[in-house]
Amino acid sequence: MKKLLLLLIVPLVFAGCKKCVECEIRLKQSQDVIGFVDEFCGNDKKVEEEEQRLRADYNCIECSALTGFGTATSGVHCGNRAFTDSIDSDWKNGALQSGTSANCIYYRDTANVRCVLKN
Repeated sequence: MKKLLLLLIVPLVFAGCKKCVECEIRLKQSQDVIGFVDEFCGNDKKVEEEEQRLRADYNCIECSALTGFGTATSGVHCGNRAFTDSIDSDWKNGALQSGTSANCIYYRDTANVRCVLKN
């Protein structure tokens, strides 16, 4: 009975252990670093949730708008959601002010997240 109780308690203790990691977000195709988290602390489940959140939050965007000289494009820009959303907003507002419209395409699932134990 004691062995069974010990076998049940040990995984619970280790699952609750807190660790601190640093995370790097890189583009899948070019391996350029587009984000970095200096420190995140939590148990294994919380670290895994943070990795998933970072994968969902970092993406790329490309916008285009018709001008009197043809089509203008922003090129592809990658970063966190606040950054890419600001590009989307700026292009749409700028195009609206010039009497045209902008089309922005988000590229999802473009980042790899790697979290390692912090020294």
